[in-house]
Parts: sequence; structure tokens; C-alpha cells
Amino acid sequence: MGFDYYAILDIPRSASDTEIRLAYRKWAVRCHPKNDFHDVPEIPLPSMSLPHYWELLNEAFDVLSNPLRKRIYDVYREEGLKKGVVTPTGFVQPYVFSNDCMKIYKDFFATYSPYGDLIDAVTNPPPLCQNDASLVRTKAPDIEQFVDLELSEIYHGAIKKMKITREEFIDEAQVRTKIVEETLTVPIPAGVPSGARIRFEGAGNCSPQSFPSDIVFVVRERPHERYRREGADLHVEVPITLKDALVGFPLELIGVDGTWLLVQIVDVVHPGYEKVLKGEGLPIPDADGPVKRGDMHITFTTSFPDFIPKDLRGKFRVLFEELYQEQL
Repeated sequence: MGFDYYAILDIPRSASDTEIRLAYRKWAVRCHPKNDFHDVPEIPLPSMSLPHYWELLNEAFDVLSNPLRKRIYDVYREEGLKKGVVTPTGFVQPYVFSNDCMKIYKDFFATYSPYGDLIDAVTNPPPLCQNDASLVRTKAPDIEQFVDLELSEIYHGAIKKMKITREEFIDEAQVRTKIVEETLTVPIPAGVPSGARIRFEGAGNCSPQSFPSDIVFVVRERPHERYRREGADLHVEVPITLKDALVGFPLELIGVDGTWLLVQIVDVVHPGYEKVLKGEGLPIPDADGPVKRGDMHITFTTSFPDFIPKDLRGKFRVLFEELYQEQL
């Protein structure tokens, strides 16, 4: 059956990457071989010796903290992981644990010691790095989250309340963390482009081996039932009849902001015809002076009758002959 890496770390199989790292941090410090063990820790597997558990703890973390190894383990368990498996992208070589538990510990905590060096490594990392650039405290990767917006919110601008989950220090030494849930107020400027990134400096995960990450909200635009956006311009397609295309008609539209637009179409709507309404598009962000807006581009699809009675065809023929005579 092999070992259950999740049971070794004392976490459920649904545990996130953050929960895996928190579990390793908890048990690695308690079970470190250099710990003087004034109180012998109660490990998740009490029938196992502490040195044996220490080795399995690091092996479990080495597997579950690696996305590919974790996926293979979740599907094929330890047997598949250590024999190799065939995937759609090719054969994955068997996993072999390095047995270098102290290296795994050092890579995680930026120190070999479970005591004072850990705190010093956080507050003054360079002297303890022993000229090893890989141990210098760096900034943690950004935490990215989408913020989905309706076109009307982009038109007017908005204030969005976004829930985030992050790691936060719970001690003055900045060694232990807990997972907290917070709500951030995200200002959405009018006309914000899709894909824009709204950054909250240092509001992300805290960790002893890295500076707090940033939280970045990426703007994602929901499709609109009528309008299509291109930059600050709006595009809309309107179906019309052959009669409307030839003699003109009043066009009524509901704008993105909910207001009614009335446009009198007096031109002949030929294939490729486009009506442009200046300044009826979205606000242009960061425009100097008064607010500037893009344009609205209106195109038309003309529907033709499926059948014309014979007597009407004659009348149309006469009318078109008169029309073409007028144009000569």
C-alpha cells in the first residue's frame, strides 16, 4: 500500500499548496533532529520513531509540494510515483527520494537550525546566507485574482469588494503564520481596459523566507448581449428590413449607460455601410482635460423577403426604372 503522504503531514487530501506548506513548517520545526525536545512532540504517526518520521515528513513534502509529483501520487499512489507512469506527454521517470532532509529544510526555511538562526534569517538575511545568493530573502510571487466586470461598470467605473485568502504572521518574531480571509476594496476607474492589473503592494502572503507578496486583481470583461468593445470604441450590429435600408428609418438604441439613443438614418444602407456616433463610446482612461470618450460604430444586416408576388414585382420594376432615370 505504501505510505500516505497526506497522513504524514496530517492534512486532508483536499489540502491546498498553502496548507501543505503550513503543515510542513509545523512538523519540521517540531521534529528537527537538533531540537532539544524538552517536550517530545506528538507526531501524527505515534507508532513510528521520530527519526523515521523526520525522513518521511521531508519525503512527503518533497512530493506534495511539486505539482507534477503530487498529481501522479494522487492518481497512482506511491507505487506509480516510484515506478514511473506514462502520461499523454510521455513517460515520467520514477521518483527517487534524495534522503537529504536537511537540504529540503534549508531550502524551505533558509537555514539549517530550528532556533535563533531562523529569526535572524528573516530579520537580517544576508549575513546568514554565507554568500549563497540562493538564500537571500526575496519577494514572494504575486497572488493574482480575476475581477469580472459588466460593460456598464467599465462605462461608469465601480468599487468592488473582493475576498482574498492569505498567510499572515501571528507572532512578533515573524516565524509562524495562519491563513486569514479578508475583503479588499478595489477601485475600478471608468474605461479600464480588459487585462488591466490593479496592484495592492505587500498585501499578500507573509513568509519567514520571503517578503510579503503583492495582490494583483486582473480585470476581465463579461460579454455584453449587444455591444462589443474595441478599446474605447463600441460596436453594435442592428438587423433591418429591405424597406428600412432603402428609405431610411429612426433607429432607437439603449446605450451601455441605460440611456436611449435616437438616430435618424436617412442614407441608403448599402453593404458595408457604417454609422459612427462620435463620443458615444467608453471613457478614455487618463485623458487630459475633460473626459474623452470613444465612438459607437453601428453596422447593419439587411433581411430580404423570401417571396415577392408577381404583381408587386412589376410595381418594383417600374419604381426602380424611375429611380435609375432620376440618377442619370
